[in-house]
Amino acid sequence: MPGRARLIAGGAVVLSGLVGVAVLLLVRGLPGDGTGAEARQKTRVAASPYVFERGRTYDCDVRREDGRLYAGHSDTLTALLEQIGTSWDVAEAQCLLNHHGYDVGAVDGVYGRATEKAVKRLQDDAGLVVDGVVGEHTWKVLRR
Repeated sequence: MPGRARLIAGGAVVLSGLVGVAVLLLVRGLPGDGTGAEARQKTRVAASPYVFERGRTYDCDVRREDGRLYAGHSDTLTALLEQIGTSWDVAEAQCLLNHHGYDVGAVDGVYGRATEKAVKRLQDDAGLVVDGVVGEHTWKVLRR
């Protein structure tokens, strides 16, 4: 009987460990299944830090995920962008502006005059405050 009790106790420990792992996977998402936040972010965001290089342009891989458009450079919904800034967020906005029909010229991650002009046209068409600054409300329109 002591051997059987030990076997049952050991089985209970193993079972509780498996239940813990199952709960963790349900909460965080299975690795590689595209449901976890980490997996979603990896599919949307540029892998390297943004470094300005004169004449360099970037491709736009615009696709819809979770009801929003993403272009592969940033997953921000709130970053404030204005003229003279350079970043992946700017490249993302440029891709989405082009996707919506607002020409920014080269997608280079530089918030210059052409990008500001395109942002203002988008804001005007969307009934937003026309200030040329990409903020939360403009991101909502860009991500539609």
